[in-house]
Amino acid sequence: MRVTRRSILGATALTVSMTALAACSQDPGTGGSGGASDGGGGGEQIASDQNDINPKEREEIGEGGVLRLANNAFPANWNTFHSDGNERNTTDMMDTMYPVLYQYSAAGEVTPNPHYAKRIELTSEDPQVMEIELNEGMTWSDGTPIDYKSIENVFKVMDGSQEEYAIASSVGYDQVEKVEQGDSDLIAVVTFKEKYADWIGLAAVMPDSLAESAEAFNAGWQAEPLVTAGPFKVGKIDAANKTVLVEPDENWWGDKPLLEQVLFTTIEDPAATATSFQNGQLDVIETTVPATYSVVEPLIGNGAVLRQAAGPNWTHITLNGAEGRPLADQAVRQAMFRAINREDVFLSVNSTMPYPENTEPLNNHLLMTNQEGYQENSGDLGSYDPEAAKKLLEDAGYTLEGEGESLVASKDGTPIEITYVYNDGSKTNEAVVPVVQEQLKAVGITMKVQKVPPTDLFSKYVIPGEFDLTLFGWVGNPFLSSGDSIWKSEGEQNFGKIGDPDTDKLIDQAAVETDHAARLELINQIDANLWELAGTIPLWQSYDFFVQNEDLANYGAWGFQSKDWTKIGYVTGSAKLEG
Repeated sequence: MRVTRRSILGATALTVSMTALAACSQDPGTGGSGGASDGGGGGEQIASDQNDINPKEREEIGEGGVLRLANNAFPANWNTFHSDGNERNTTDMMDTMYPVLYQYSAAGEVTPNPHYAKRIELTSEDPQVMEIELNEGMTWSDGTPIDYKSIENVFKVMDGSQEEYAIASSVGYDQVEKVEQGDSDLIAVVTFKEKYADWIGLAAVMPDSLAESAEAFNAGWQAEPLVTAGPFKVGKIDAANKTVLVEPDENWWGDKPLLEQVLFTTIEDPAATATSFQNGQLDVIETTVPATYSVVEPLIGNGAVLRQAAGPNWTHITLNGAEGRPLADQAVRQAMFRAINREDVFLSVNSTMPYPENTEPLNNHLLMTNQEGYQENSGDLGSYDPEAAKKLLEDAGYTLEGEGESLVASKDGTPIEITYVYNDGSKTNEAVVPVVQEQLKAVGITMKVQKVPPTDLFSKYVIPGEFDLTLFGWVGNPFLSSGDSIWKSEGEQNFGKIGDPDTDKLIDQAAVETDHAARLELINQIDANLWELAGTIPLWQSYDFFVQNEDLANYGAWGFQSKDWTKIGYVTGSAKLEG
């Protein structure tokens, strides 16, 4: 299971292993893949099972061509199981060359990935037992087989029992009692301590050399992935110029990839990313803010198309409530919730983006607005009311002195001063910062701003807790438990260190609840608690907006759907196949 974060930079969104929760959607919808947009905004909300990727069969796609993509931060660690590698830029590149044992459909259905797994199934309900059977003949690039041991490596490293391994998340793995070899060396039998609803999301493989020691796991892949096994392999990593070239792996056992090469280029300045696309140096741009969209919008209908989906991704502000920090006081955090006008924040970034008309703030931490079970649990804390914010502070013993710009909230003579940390070059944050700063100032809270290098944001600031406020995104998947490590008190991805025993208990109950309706009820109870704890301010469901070459097939705004890199390419007859 992967949980992924993304830092919003404007041109391309980042992530961490991938998790932001988004439920396995049961929403009725049009299904399948929608048509490309003409670039206009407005319209109705996109159904959760609808995406837009220009679907084509392999026989409709030519062989060859180069796909040139951009991201906004060069990997700090290529090991996506590691806390520093659990980030969307990294996982996007690793997906071309690393096994993922399951896949998602546009409707959020999870099934074994036929490239790697013959079956992933429950063979017993009580006790709960999962069997994973791998395909025959698969090997890692170092020559070792991909077999039972590769599966066992994951469960032994990721269960959280070895603290020296800096894992992204132990959620689910810590529910496993034992892992044994089945009837062959390609079968793993996983026995759970108790029922775990998202069991299929734990299926994964890890090479022996990565798992053999904490040193290898934590630092061995900082410069490059040393072992791969996918349709592509590393052609060249140029850390100085921040480019990664992948090319078809001649040892790949599945359908040959259609593309000749995929080039990933790190461009930290969103404006430069937009200009690169405008100048024909990129084939795709993920555009999330007007600063980039306004540049590329004129190209829509002139060789480029806008592809969009309402996937399981969302933007938020995380508050750091760790002991000793200014926001350790829950009353101050709740006051900030009332002081920040989320509609203003949304419009500061998205007023000219092609979101549906009357898009409302996201009012749930665990479910997206277009998903089954979504309900608003925010109560008063989701409503903008600066006077209520001031009262919360006064009731908690803070003194408000001065008026207007000189208003200061203090306690025992110490004013409330906090630091908002974000990645330099982020157009989203550049738009949001002055709005939040002004609104907090109106209730007596002073907000300082610290810009940091994009590659350092998570590894040196967010994960170590060197911030008070930070804005980034969570990238979701169909597993309801995939974000548990964000919300549990001791969760590896609870960067703000905010939680309580009651919420932890509900999270544990939801993880093992196999009745879907009962589980959704628990999910909403958890969400209500999270609003009261006031650790994360949900802002908006982040739509996928991709402007890309119109001939590119099986690529774009996926929503829930997984990429299949053996099917991505340019349609037959495209000029992109020449030269």
